[in-house]
Amino acid sequence: MPAVFNQLTPWIAAARPVAHGMIALPLLWGQAAAIAVTGQFSWGWLLVAQLFAVLIQVHSLYLNDYADEPLDRSNRDYWMSGGSRVVPDGKLTGQQLYRASFIPAAAIVLMSGVAVLFGRPWMPVFAVLALAASASYSLPPLKTSYRGLGELHQGLSCGVGLPLCAYYLQAGSLGAFPWLWLLPLVMLFFASNIITALPDMASDAGGGKRTYPVRHGAKTAKQHAVLVSLLAALLALFFTMQSGLVGSGLVCVGLAGLPVILFSSMLFLGMAADSKNTKRFMALIIIGQLWQMVSWTAQLFWMVK
Repeated sequence: MPAVFNQLTPWIAAARPVAHGMIALPLLWGQAAAIAVTGQFSWGWLLVAQLFAVLIQVHSLYLNDYADEPLDRSNRDYWMSGGSRVVPDGKLTGQQLYRASFIPAAAIVLMSGVAVLFGRPWMPVFAVLALAASASYSLPPLKTSYRGLGELHQGLSCGVGLPLCAYYLQAGSLGAFPWLWLLPLVMLFFASNIITALPDMASDAGGGKRTYPVRHGAKTAKQHAVLVSLLAALLALFFTMQSGLVGSGLVCVGLAGLPVILFSSMLFLGMAADSKNTKRFMALIIIGQLWQMVSWTAQLFWMVK
């Protein structure tokens, strides 16, 4: 058993379980929105959505480590970024990860076909879009993360595609979907891409990867990430209150996400852009974003129509 576990460890590390929230949370949010708007909920579809989250995460991150192998090998200043490190550390090869990525991809296609049998005929479309978004982020011909479109790509795929998929699974239709609610999600994931690219700035610049920090510099990238995150939090609060779905007690939960972002903003204004402070800055902003997503999702789950 220990030998089997040791063999699986690098594969688990390459899937980066810590990053699961980036995919699981927007899917949970989409299902919470379906409950709030339509009153429909199924534990079965919730489990399907979370299985979808695991599969698309493994697929996309295996591909990402494969595509970014040259950059990750040259990266010596990584933290919450720089890939899973299994390839630079010699635990797996890029080709192994590339071949393994087809297993979750096949499972996603199969799962979408089964979903059709249970009344979700558009699920294969979501599956194809998810796989296309995963591949086009790092692989040719698009390689959006290398062409200066990575933050927009992540904003749209995680902030639009995943919530819509989850909402559709629960509701069976997008007819009543509150489209404006997606704007804060797009902004949060746009900012998240900027933040996680900060530690990789030197290796990305050397490898021709035109991330937001590479294009605009670390200081400007931090300022823009703070601004976009704060605006996203305010918009989420506004849409939630405007919808009339949330009582005053639950609004306080949403407000709890703002102090974290505000504190990190004030901290950034007085700090130098050295490595230590960058890590502190990243941690605070990410905590603020996660709390905002969790609190907004919780509000929607609790307020069934």
